[in-house]
Amino acid sequence: MEALKQTAQDSQDLSNTLLETFINEYLEAKNKALQGSNPLYALIDKTRYMIQQMMPLSSRISTILKNLTQSIQEPMKIAIIGQFSSGKSTFLNALLGQEILPSGITPITAKICHIVYGNDYALELHYKNGNIATKPLYYMNEVSVAENAKIAFYKLYAPLELLKTMSFLDTPGFNSQNQSDTDTTNAVLESVDGIIWLTLIDNVGKQSEKEIINAHIRRYVSKSLCVLNQKDRLKNEDEINTSLEYAKKAFSGLFGDIIAISAKNALQSYSHNNELNAEKAGELLLDSNIQSVVAFLQTHITPLAESAKTRTICTQLRTLLLRYARLSLHAKLRFSHLESLLQDSVQILNNNAIQSPFYKDFPKLFDTFSSHLESLSQHIYNAIERTSQEFTRIEKSFGFTKEIKQSKEVAFLPKERLSLSLNNADSTFARDFTKLGFDIMESGKEFESLLDTQTKLIQDLFIQWYAAFLPPLQSPPLEKTIDEMAQSFHTLALKHTAELKAHLMLFHKILSLNYPLSIALCLSHIGLKIEEAKAKHSKSPDTLPLFNPSLENIRDELSLGFHFHFLQENLLTQPLHKKSIWHFEREYTELCKTQGELLTQYAEKYAHHLKQFQSLIATLKSYSQEQESQE
Repeated sequence: MEALKQTAQDSQDLSNTLLETFINEYLEAKNKALQGSNPLYALIDKTRYMIQQMMPLSSRISTILKNLTQSIQEPMKIAIIGQFSSGKSTFLNALLGQEILPSGITPITAKICHIVYGNDYALELHYKNGNIATKPLYYMNEVSVAENAKIAFYKLYAPLELLKTMSFLDTPGFNSQNQSDTDTTNAVLESVDGIIWLTLIDNVGKQSEKEIINAHIRRYVSKSLCVLNQKDRLKNEDEINTSLEYAKKAFSGLFGDIIAISAKNALQSYSHNNELNAEKAGELLLDSNIQSVVAFLQTHITPLAESAKTRTICTQLRTLLLRYARLSLHAKLRFSHLESLLQDSVQILNNNAIQSPFYKDFPKLFDTFSSHLESLSQHIYNAIERTSQEFTRIEKSFGFTKEIKQSKEVAFLPKERLSLSLNNADSTFARDFTKLGFDIMESGKEFESLLDTQTKLIQDLFIQWYAAFLPPLQSPPLEKTIDEMAQSFHTLALKHTAELKAHLMLFHKILSLNYPLSIALCLSHIGLKIEEAKAKHSKSPDTLPLFNPSLENIRDELSLGFHFHFLQENLLTQPLHKKSIWHFEREYTELCKTQGELLTQYAEKYAHHLKQFQSLIATLKSYSQEQESQE
């Protein structure tokens, strides 16, 4: 049978090994395939797998990883910002090649508008309550102020080639009357790949504009472009160059480049392309200089955006992994701590046991029993009566027989009277032995209280330990395991309490049921010995003496009826309270050891997770630094 069990275990171990090998080979092949397209895919996939090995993915983490995966192929995001009424919507229309966005002061210009690629033109309204509605494009000109207040942001889809490589965010202006517009725009700047600061060429460099740029744009210099719009309002190229030089001095070190454009000419080249000849449309487009903006985005911002995107994804993955590494370390330490607490609880049990009323009071039970037995023996001894009785003694001398009368004191035991008085409901002795029986039973409650205290300590220990776990680790399976571990101590306590109570019930029965039997046995035996001795003495007074019961004789008879030696062994010589505590402590210690081994397995499991997370974090850091060094 053992051989079969071992064979089955070996088979199971082999199956587990093969499964683990298969999973590792699959992951390696998958990672190689992902590495072939973009290493970030493999890093994200490995992150997902490692987290799943530790715990189920939450919807939030799944969304984060999904968004990171999607972001790899997402077009870069360019934010269009500027002061209030600086012509951002008009400029965007020029970039996009047609008038899509409404210009002027309209409700929609107070909200972020995401402009992204789509197969068809469409407008999505993303409400603050999480709802999304689809509307036709002309709705942008019709939305009311009240309805606009309910909207978080707009999303415009357009089938334009430019939007395949970059998307735009039309933002509320700085210096509007609504502070929330400024706050919203600042929040956008944190997450975009490029920034275009739009200003009017004949109004550039004002102190108010410098203050805004220094406060909000300065830290984004590597991905910022300043666009001076409406260059068509200047008389000639010299004035345009003069404005450009002034802007470069005023904004020195604040932007990657400064470009002058005419959004108006760009729009005219698009809208009149059918009316004017192609040459005229081309001249307007060239004069607008709008292509310089696109060229800057493609040649300067795009490489930076790709590198920044890689670093951003690596940083977010590392941040995510650091969180799970901390969770792993926390769990490892918590499981090791619980194992230590269980070991400490053994010493606590030892100390509590010695100080418990059960341990201190139990030995007194035998002293009480011995005292009651002594009092009962004395009472019966004192009840013995002695009466004078004549005995005939025959003497023979020289063939003659002579009878000599002798008077002697003979012991008399009033059995009936003693039996009635000692078994009477009002008998002090009956009450004393009955009470002792109940006191012995009550000692079981003291033992139960000792075990309950220890069980409560363990349960509180597990509850507090689990409550100190970080929320992501407070999973139902773990909670169930902890409950089962705590319950095992409760079950152990119940088992030992029941065993002790069974023994105590036996002692109780011996005292309560054997009390009348012991008295009857004692009176019968003592009375019988008196009568037998008297009969024998009558026949041979010279050789066979009378029986005068001693206190020791009576106590011996009572001890026999009360199973004195049995009670003495269990209450004094090898006391039950010490044996009960010793057996419980032994099994309690063994249970702590068994559970400690389980906790060690948990600790090692999380230590393994921690090591894996640390390794992947190091890989991400190395990859991010490698990408940065190639810039």
